[in-house]
Amino acid sequence: MAEWAVIADDLTGANTAGVLLTNSYFRTLTTIEHGTIGKFPLQDYDAIVVNASSRTLDPAEAYERIRECTGQLLQRGITRFSKRIDSTIRGNLGAEIEGMMDALPDNAIACVVAVYPASGRMVVGGYQLVNGIPVHKTPAGSDPVKPVHSSALSEEISTQTALPQGLIPLSVTLQGSEAITAAARRQIEQGARILLFDAITFADIGAIAEGINRLQVPWFAVDPGPFTQKACELAYLGKQRVTRKKAGKVFIVAASASDLTRSQLAYLQNECQAHIIDVDIRHFLDSDGEQPVEEVIAREIWEISQCNDVFGLRAAGNKEFLIDIKAEAHKRGITQDDIARRITYGLARIARKALQPGMNYLKGIYLTGGDMTVAFCRESQVEAIELIDEVQPHISFGTLVGGPLHGIALITKGGLIGETNTVMVCTKYLLNY
Repeated sequence: MAEWAVIADDLTGANTAGVLLTNSYFRTLTTIEHGTIGKFPLQDYDAIVVNASSRTLDPAEAYERIRECTGQLLQRGITRFSKRIDSTIRGNLGAEIEGMMDALPDNAIACVVAVYPASGRMVVGGYQLVNGIPVHKTPAGSDPVKPVHSSALSEEISTQTALPQGLIPLSVTLQGSEAITAAARRQIEQGARILLFDAITFADIGAIAEGINRLQVPWFAVDPGPFTQKACELAYLGKQRVTRKKAGKVFIVAASASDLTRSQLAYLQNECQAHIIDVDIRHFLDSDGEQPVEEVIAREIWEISQCNDVFGLRAAGNKEFLIDIKAEAHKRGITQDDIARRITYGLARIARKALQPGMNYLKGIYLTGGDMTVAFCRESQVEAIELIDEVQPHISFGTLVGGPLHGIALITKGGLIGETNTVMVCTKYLLNY
């Protein structure tokens, strides 16, 4: 049964917020028209996103539209709310915040987190910056319908509402959730009804969500999506969700030892508690044949797979395992390509052996490195890859053809491709496939 509703001022924004919830495994419905709120069975969803089509309305109409939508959702049993705002703070911010607040019981507090790190949106000192530029100096400042006149959130909001505001500065946000709780409580005691939060990163957003959750006062989110996503995750902890898709697992095999790959895997581990085993590649330098340690590592990976959704192995994740390939090849009288081949095929054999006992709910495999992909496919008797999509530039998605892994989804990318969050994006792509 849906507990959380997001009310957006246009359909694009509604879908943006809804997809974030979907990425966190909430079954989410977006309505095309606000007038259809009563038509859908909320027991089939975890969250509902309503397109209020209110951005271009005058403030009084926008206030009334949001108040009515909120009231209808309350009557249908929704208990948690978000007012989705444009990521560049265009629109009827103050009027719509007040409209939602007036529809909600118990003097709910509005928590404004106008931050979207993946799109370069941050708030510092109460000012929104887009890739480091004050938002009113970006194209949002010359929007033909709802231009942003000031990058100061308090000024933009106060043009349409007299509700008292309070700022939680970055110096507090960086101290963590307990400091945020204390600062927010002080602001509320001083009469603030709208709390503005400085934040830069996803970690900041998470700290704010945790801090507000501790307040134990009625509140609603005002943000472009990421804060709602995190708050919704916290709200549903320990609760049964509507089954959107069968649960699944993703197996990571990273042959690249580049700094970028290490940072990508570190980000993945931090965001979704992935369990990645570091493999000492020195095990493979002296022979093309199988090594006894492969069975040990493969068994460890299989055991990890029984209690983790995202798991795998990486080459030289520990910097102590890094080697000078040229020197090692010279020492053995072989080529650098020989050394590289021994390493990739050693990792591929471990992956094959880890998969041999069978893994329930394996949704997909993520491979870093072209040579790693070839070695894995050869070891696993894969004959071809049926290409389906491009996740990002130079990152391919498809399914394996032939062998015992026939039909399993696969994403491959080069070791120097992508941003810090790229492996996380690919993992979510596989889990949602």
